[in-house]
Amino acid sequence: MNSKQYRIFERVRVAILLAFISGFVDAYTFMTQGQRFAGIQTGNMIYLMKHLAEGHILTAASYLLPIVAFILGSLFTYFARRFAVRHKQLRWHSLAGVIIFVGILYTAVISQYVSSQWTVLSLSFIAAVQLESFRKMRGAPYTNTMMTGNLKNMTVFITQGLVEKNQDVLKRGGYIFLVILGFCLGVFLSTMLSIQFSQHALYAILPVVLGFNIVLYKEKKDVIK
Repeated sequence: MNSKQYRIFERVRVAILLAFISGFVDAYTFMTQGQRFAGIQTGNMIYLMKHLAEGHILTAASYLLPIVAFILGSLFTYFARRFAVRHKQLRWHSLAGVIIFVGILYTAVISQYVSSQWTVLSLSFIAAVQLESFRKMRGAPYTNTMMTGNLKNMTVFITQGLVEKNQDVLKRGGYIFLVILGFCLGVFLSTMLSIQFSQHALYAILPVVLGFNIVLYKEKKDVIK
């Protein structure tokens, strides 16, 4: 197989870091912010319709708000990325990394002073920026926030690679497995810290996000072998 060039933000280790961050943040909001999700909007939709069906209108509304925030985050990312592309001195993925770090830091600071609604809204907005900005791993689409598609792709690629004896496809399945594992580890760690430290647990993800930003800052177009 010939070596290919991949930007740093498409590399496997970056995808694993992003999945870890997503798993951590979603578990954090679920554990400490009324069982709502920052990034997994399917979960919010299920709870939204469940409470609507049960006649709990105000509770249902609390699940609608992060969905709206996620939509706004997606819109913001679209226009911000267009602006960055037009101004070529700006590197959008590096800028997105800074937005994610600042957003999580800001949320960690204010979370003890504001209602859980604002905490979830802020993190849902940031989750949309992350999901929309980092969409490929080694040139192939993947998601770093929701694992359903990744689970399906991992199963298909590993099965196809084994049956057809195709090492490249098998590796793709292995890479996706590592992303899923990163997500699960983020959930596990976040749950343990949330039980121990409640809302303050969000500070624990900041070193990981900072490290992610350092990786993006040092980006070079070198060859991955």
